[in-house]
Amino acid sequence: MTTVQDDRSDDLQRVSDADRDAATTMLRTAFEEGRLAQDEHAERVDAALGARTRGELETLVTDLAATGESHPERPHRSQKGSEEVESTDEVEDTGEDDEGSRLSPLAVWGIFSAVMFFIWAVPALVMGYPVGVLGWALFCGFWGIPPLIVTLVRRRRS
Repeated sequence: MTTVQDDRSDDLQRVSDADRDAATTMLRTAFEEGRLAQDEHAERVDAALGARTRGELETLVTDLAATGESHPERPHRSQKGSEEVESTDEVEDTGEDDEGSRLSPLAVWGIFSAVMFFIWAVPALVMGYPVGVLGWALFCGFWGIPPLIVTLVRRRRS
């Protein structure tokens, strides 16, 4: 049975760098999901990096843990004989990608093509070899086919 005294002493325990990292990860996730404003996120991250006790970290993420996420920096304790063993909850990876936080394949291809233009086509034009631009167009066009197919398939599924 946990008493109020045990909770208070647990809140006074010093935190490790891993605990601080877990808290900042939770804060970043909340920011990315739109549950924190940019200035509030910055304030909480600064406070988390300077936190010394579990209680200080708890106050920064308590309102975020209410959404059903497990609490990463609070270890669970179990007794084995006279030894105290700590284990942390593992966040289960569902294998689903967060589509909103990634660039689309066509955007990646566009960036790749722009970089290749400056590496390949601009020097060809500067040296007076305009046919070199054709090489760039063929090369980038060939590598644009897979992202185009992936984008079309994703749009059909949704």
